[in-house]
Amino acid sequence: MNFPATIAPNAANDTLEDIVELVEIAKQTVPPLWPLESPIAINPLAGFEDLPFGEAVGQASHIFNAPLKGAIRHWRKLAKEGKVDTTVLAQVAIERLGGPDTAFREVTQGIHALDLLSARLLEVKDFGPSQSIRSLGPAEQFVAKWCGAFFDRGLAAHPMPWRAKGLYRAVLALCAHDRQFEALAGGRSQAQAILATMPDDPYAAIRDALFEREGGHPEHLAWLRHMIARLPGWAGHLRWRSERADPEIPQDAPASIADLLALWALMARCGHADIRKTARDHDPRPAIPRHFGLPDRTFEHLGGQQRAMADFILGMSDVDLVLMFMEAAEREYAGKIASSLRKSIRHTATTETQRADAQLVFCIDVRSEPMRRAIEAAGNYKTIGYAGFFGLPIALRSPIDARKRRQLPVLLEPQHEVVHQDETCDPQLVNRVRQGLAIRQVAGTAKQGFASSFTMAEATGPLAGLMLAMRSLAPQLAEKVSAPHPDVLHAALPLCTSRGEDSDLPLHKKLDYALGLFQLTGLQAQHLAPLVLLAGHGATTVNNAFAGALDCGACGGRAGGPNARLLAHILNEDAVRRHLANKGHVIPEDTWFVAAQHDTTTDVVEIFDEHLLPVAHSGPIAALKLDLEKAASANRDQRAARLGRTAADLVSGAYHWGEVRPEWGLAGNAAFLIADRAVSKEVDLEGRAFLHSYDWQQDDDGSALAAIMTAPMIVAQWISCQYLFSTLNNTRYGAGDKSTHNVIGGVGVVQGNGGDLCVGLPYQSLFRDDGTPYHVPQRLLVVVHAPVERVDRIVVETPLLTRLFGNGWLKLVVIDPKDNTADRWLSGETITHFNAAPGGWAPNHYAI
Repeated sequence: MNFPATIAPNAANDTLEDIVELVEIAKQTVPPLWPLESPIAINPLAGFEDLPFGEAVGQASHIFNAPLKGAIRHWRKLAKEGKVDTTVLAQVAIERLGGPDTAFREVTQGIHALDLLSARLLEVKDFGPSQSIRSLGPAEQFVAKWCGAFFDRGLAAHPMPWRAKGLYRAVLALCAHDRQFEALAGGRSQAQAILATMPDDPYAAIRDALFEREGGHPEHLAWLRHMIARLPGWAGHLRWRSERADPEIPQDAPASIADLLALWALMARCGHADIRKTARDHDPRPAIPRHFGLPDRTFEHLGGQQRAMADFILGMSDVDLVLMFMEAAEREYAGKIASSLRKSIRHTATTETQRADAQLVFCIDVRSEPMRRAIEAAGNYKTIGYAGFFGLPIALRSPIDARKRRQLPVLLEPQHEVVHQDETCDPQLVNRVRQGLAIRQVAGTAKQGFASSFTMAEATGPLAGLMLAMRSLAPQLAEKVSAPHPDVLHAALPLCTSRGEDSDLPLHKKLDYALGLFQLTGLQAQHLAPLVLLAGHGATTVNNAFAGALDCGACGGRAGGPNARLLAHILNEDAVRRHLANKGHVIPEDTWFVAAQHDTTTDVVEIFDEHLLPVAHSGPIAALKLDLEKAASANRDQRAARLGRTAADLVSGAYHWGEVRPEWGLAGNAAFLIADRAVSKEVDLEGRAFLHSYDWQQDDDGSALAAIMTAPMIVAQWISCQYLFSTLNNTRYGAGDKSTHNVIGGVGVVQGNGGDLCVGLPYQSLFRDDGTPYHVPQRLLVVVHAPVERVDRIVVETPLLTRLFGNGWLKLVVIDPKDNTADRWLSGETITHFNAAPGGWAPNHYAI
């Protein structure tokens, strides 16, 4: 890390401004962590993206105490299943060893260098512990306890006092009555003495803690980063709360990363905040000779080049081995998908003149890809991929939710506040939802208290028992008699108006959002079908703290139905169509836009506002609904097979309170394809690809491609990294076993009865019951169908893309439409090997 020149060389001379600047650097160790109500997939190593991928994984493994021994076991299982081609893995290993001449050089007694490395990769059990255990020492327990109390969002029976002081000051005020703190301090008198000398300002407390430590700024920054990494969940929540949350959320209880670090300064004063020793790689030297039937100290007696090669191979870290597996899986997948797409391009007609009966615009989500194939096979339909918030930067308010819902990617800020029309809402439906929310809130508060829990049990026990039995034995019936979930109401409420600065959503803004659909997807207005379906998506699941992770990432972890309905309404307006025509986008008079929502758990597609359809469209919409049901049935059968269940069980599981795996979510995601649908229509992408429509011929200046690569593609990269790292070490980067989760304060999930917030995905979202990964942890492959010069210019001129592709966080393949060749970008990432590949475009092309 580079330090600003303004920072003094040692803490003794530091001003508080210097400490503020140092804390600002240190906080980048963890990314913001959104609450459960709007969970956003984020790369847990986002703060390391300025480093080459391999180096970043190694550093993070040390800082977060996240060893990768378990990941090697998982990769071996995947290799046995054929998910990793061992021939390709051997090719990667040969390259790491410097090429064939070095790889096939004898090290000892007929054993070549490649033999040694292959044994380490696939055979020798030189493992230590599989991964770190999510256990907290007393200092972490103390800090986590107070974080849980301070950040509670109204669920605690007895709210923490003095929250208006801020986290650090509030805890200082309460510590005098905390016996846990007395034990940490070494007794009551020591605790009182420490509290009497602690500064009231959190930055001053941090400065004092650094002053008491030896070393200069690099060592001080290392200490701050390690303290943040001890509780990355609460630290990430603090970053969200102070940097990304709506202002009204933190205003009554302010807190920042400085407050958390000041609590660690308090722990340092008690002698409990040293940098933790992290798990070290297990030494493979004893196991390797035994594997080959050689004496234990065989390799130590070697000399010259043989000894150097043996030391090189035996000194490879777990990160090195994991990255070789990952590279092999990525390379095999990239070759396969590039070959399939190039074949599809050659065999697909360049122009399609037949008008479709309907066009369906789905989210780019990987779960939409198989559903799109299914509906295309059901009739004369064409599908388009577009980010699921449909280009609308909105926040939503409804009659049953006091807080506004951000319905857009976190990269953007809402420009409009949309309000459902209360006067046209079904009052009975609204009241049922309100009552259901009230009952849940009362029950949630009552069960926190000792005495009231018995009263609540007496009053509601029989009814609750009946409902629990129904949720177990007849989950679909239980769902019908329950109060509707708020998400159901948000999607089904009448059309929207807006308020705030842009009253009634100005026409020029509506025009911008309408144009976005055509410009970013290449959809041509004059070729529109009579029906154009805009399908957002959400997921049905009950008793699931991670329910939002199954909804639309482009909508901030919400269902996308409201966005689809608003854009359909805009595109059906006469004034909008007239202005579009003036800009060359002439929509046929018989074209009507209709909104829908695809339930990715049940595959049911619900169509909204049918009563607004012109009479002439009643027949086509009825036919489309029948074909959507057929497509849903076909897709359910395929999804059920992947889950090892029946299609009927899949639907029941969506409403079952005990279901830990209602669907696979985005597990398996591997590619982001930017191309016209004709490029991929004949290819079964196995539900592993994000599909964003793009027509390179309608984007001469590359602005549409640049927008796609710097917005939806980045969101997909976050999703990919969340799945990747949650699989590599589910304890530290994921969320562990779902069955032992507890929701804390309405903000997140902890394992057991307390501790740090879980930062990633639960075990059941990534692994089969036998422990084999369902998700193959590989970096996202971006495939672009466009002139290579255009893509190259965008990457080089955009610092974000230069960093992500150049450091190996993303893989890139460009299929050039001029000659149908596929070029791949070789990153300059640092991995342990003899011949580092230079950055730039590879001279070779993928072959069929």
